Amino acid sequence: MTNRLFAVDTFALSLHSRWRAVLFLLALALGGAAVSRVAIRTALAARLSESLVLSDLRRALALDPDNPAIYNRLGISSSFLPDLSASSEGPEHLRQAVRLNPDETLYWLNLASNCELAGDYACADEAFGHALALSPMVPRVQWMAANYYLRTDRPAEARARFRRVLAMGPWYVVPTLHTCFRSFPDPEILVREVLPEGRDPAPRLALLNLLSSQGEVDSAYRVWTLAMKDAPPSAFADARPFLDALIRSGRPSRAWTVWQDLIRAGVVRRPAPGNPANLVFNGDFEQAPLNGGFDWAFRDEPYLELDAQSRGALDGDRCLRVDFTVSHNDEHEPVSQYVPVAPQQTYTLSAYVRAEGITSDSGPRLRVLDAVCPRCLEVATEPVVGTRDWGPVSLTFTTGSESHFVRLSVWRPRGRTFPMDISGRFWLDKVVLVPAPERTANSALAAPAAPH
Repeated sequence: MTNRLFAVDTFALSLHSRWRAVLFLLALALGGAAVSRVAIRTALAARLSESLVLSDLRRALALDPDNPAIYNRLGISSSFLPDLSASSEGPEHLRQAVRLNPDETLYWLNLASNCELAGDYACADEAFGHALALSPMVPRVQWMAANYYLRTDRPAEARARFRRVLAMGPWYVVPTLHTCFRSFPDPEILVREVLPEGRDPAPRLALLNLLSSQGEVDSAYRVWTLAMKDAPPSAFADARPFLDALIRSGRPSRAWTVWQDLIRAGVVRRPAPGNPANLVFNGDFEQAPLNGGFDWAFRDEPYLELDAQSRGALDGDRCLRVDFTVSHNDEHEPVSQYVPVAPQQTYTLSAYVRAEGITSDSGPRLRVLDAVCPRCLEVATEPVVGTRDWGPVSLTFTTGSESHFVRLSVWRPRGRTFPMDISGRFWLDKVVLVPAPERTANSALAAPAAPH
């Protein structure tokens, strides 16, 4: 009897356990189905939220109503629809996005832009404030806020934000400076309130080159005097566009001031001491020319090859060589230098030249022009022709009453008599320009250059 009762109880317990297991498995299955449905809804909502179609975004929101990214996307899409009734929903969708996730900078930026578009500047101010507080070191956030303050006529706030942008790195330097120059053309304001503090020359150089490229060389020079003298560039190539713009625009005196600043800062290195009275910079070519400023500058021309560090110098290691590689008859002026002079002063120019196989009677020579008024002073040495070993050339000239700089160059005018075509090689070394010991005969004004 006891065994039968035990068997019945065991059977009942077993049956009960099986039902519990079935119920457990059923619960798991139902729960899994619910999880699957949630996953499917979420995935569908995510796919729909990538659409730009308003109906798709609304379906996504219905499937995933607590997703701030969908509200953000829906707010942006609604704001730019031609349907005004739909576009009026945009601000509220964006506000809901920041309510659900107040730590997302992008949502605040979108809300700020939307509020500005709607003319709600209090809302835009608040939204930009949140974005700046969340991402104070993100250049794009500072850039957007600066432009917003500029559009809403708050120039001081705009300049402060643009200054932060420039201090953060090179990403927005060019657009920032373009925007600031259009809005605040006074260089003193740009230097004082937009250029970042410190000795980093990069933003200052960018502003210099921007102003120079826009033809605002006087403004660029003021930036130099206000900001660059205390933080000069580390390489001459960085200052060359600005310096050459000053020269080309007929401001050699200002260019000379900048050149002297660069020498004092060690950016431009003086050549080894030679004749202390020589006004020509690097006249023996022993130092690699800088190709700009008040050193030798070069111009690429067809049928010519230049070597400003050629071997075979008269004295020393280097000299200039010009190769006329193809027989032709063109005017050439491939090498030049601007040299400071005094008004109404007599000078002597001397150099050593060498030639090999120069075929034309119109050979290369040295020419001197007034840098500002070429018709006021133009003189040249005798042409170098044929083949000759190292030998001197020279001339004497007197500057005009307004002369402060001359342009010294290697020049070959077109030939006028047979043989006109030129080929061969020309070497130049030991170029010296010094004040003449006294104003005597042979004034260069009486020594006309060869005809053009």
